[in-house]
Amino acid sequence: MKPQWSPACAEAIGVPWLREALAPSGALGRRARERERTFRPGDEGAARAALTRVERVAQAHDLARLAALRATIGAAPDVGPLLARARAGGVLGEVDFFELGRFLDALAGIRALGPQAAGGADELPAVTLLHDQLAPGTSKARTFYLDDAFDPLLAAARGEAAACQAAYDAARSRLAERVARYAGLDAIPQREFVVMRDRMSGPLPPEIHVLRELPAYVLCEISLDAAALSALSARDAAAARVAELEERVRARLSAQVALEAEALERSCDALGEFDLVLARAQFAQRYGCTVPEVVESRTLAFTEARYLPLALALEQHGRRYAPISLDLAGIGVVTGPNMGGKTAALRTLGFLAACVALGVPVPAAAARLPLFDEIVWLGIGTAAEDDGLLSSFGCEVVAVRTFLAQRRVRPLVLIDEFARTTSPREGRALLIALLENLDERGALGLAATHLSHVTPAGSIAHFAIGGLLELPSREGAPLELEAALRRIAQAMDYRLQRVAHDADPPSDAIALADALGLDSDLIARAKERL
Repeated sequence: MKPQWSPACAEAIGVPWLREALAPSGALGRRARERERTFRPGDEGAARAALTRVERVAQAHDLARLAALRATIGAAPDVGPLLARARAGGVLGEVDFFELGRFLDALAGIRALGPQAAGGADELPAVTLLHDQLAPGTSKARTFYLDDAFDPLLAAARGEAAACQAAYDAARSRLAERVARYAGLDAIPQREFVVMRDRMSGPLPPEIHVLRELPAYVLCEISLDAAALSALSARDAAAARVAELEERVRARLSAQVALEAEALERSCDALGEFDLVLARAQFAQRYGCTVPEVVESRTLAFTEARYLPLALALEQHGRRYAPISLDLAGIGVVTGPNMGGKTAALRTLGFLAACVALGVPVPAAAARLPLFDEIVWLGIGTAAEDDGLLSSFGCEVVAVRTFLAQRRVRPLVLIDEFARTTSPREGRALLIALLENLDERGALGLAATHLSHVTPAGSIAHFAIGGLLELPSREGAPLELEAALRRIAQAMDYRLQRVAHDADPPSDAIALADALGLDSDLIARAKERL
């Protein structure tokens, strides 16, 4: 299914930041995210259910508990591939059983919380039989071992194998002592050794096998005698019996895994989905989010909403962030001064819409939002089809043409300074025509612009940003940039207000340029020209 937003739009409304903030904690969550799809028109019931579950989990746990739950799931491996091998009749190995044990430990840890606290963990299938069967092989060294407890014959076979190994070691030791005496050595190495020719008084004994002859010595190795060969044969037979019994244990455990594979696969899916729910609950708690009302009408409203990527960036610089409120039906236009938050208003609307599409509570005091089949960003920041071959205006027109050709049923259209690079007269005409077209299509959207008289149609709402309340002319040396920005923020009214008239929107450009430290003579000249 085609994504609800283009890469350029996603960047503009903060989707990459949001996806990173909701990142899964482990392999199961990552697999669940690959299957995840965004909510679109017609999914209102599913979206409400998903948001309600997130709310329930967020209310049941504090941030520390949510982090602990996510760590538990994050430690669980994705056992899907080994479950597939078991279901196909394959025999699993110790590494596989160790991974299964880790997964079952995580599953048991989540189930132990109980259905209400775990926010749906009661839906996880029980696999206690397999957990109990694997328990004897679990060690504190974080490995898996085929313990004697898995088969009553295994302990006896391993004891016999140990005795046969000892008998072979003793027979070979006796043989090595005889050969060492003959060769005049303190001990015979495990592999090759040398016999000097001046010690040889006739043919070498049968226990010594010559590998290479040299003028002064011969390079040799031990050749097992009858007693050692008999002990070796007994040792190998005992080891084969142990291997046979161990393989029988592996096959039996693998068959049990195959029997419970379906339940285990459901558990993988459930834990992965729960990881994503926990991430959303953690997000909602951390940023004070609320569950929005998901509506099916061509309206939206929110109060005290925050565009989190910007809000957090400003916070890091010690600057104020002003939440905004908006009540919109159909198409609206927002005007106001430079640096007054027009683009931030578009980003906030897009960010909240993306949150709802992903089943995430929104950073607002209250919100009412529909689902969209596409979120579109037009104007500033639009990527060009023919990069380098079109002007900025040409790129914008191509993007608008592409969008209009798609005929989406319920799009959210965010327009930032469309046609700003052409003449104001024709740019205004194009913007009005676009807004009227979107209104006739039944789209929901908001356009930010410096152009005046762009809302002649009664159905297109006009919102204005308050603007600068009071910003006296700068005296003395320019402030450092951060200080200047803080001064501007303190003097700016970022609130969106519905206005009935369509007068020329203020820009406060000269005052803002002055506050940002532009040359005072240039500022004076600009005021004279104005």
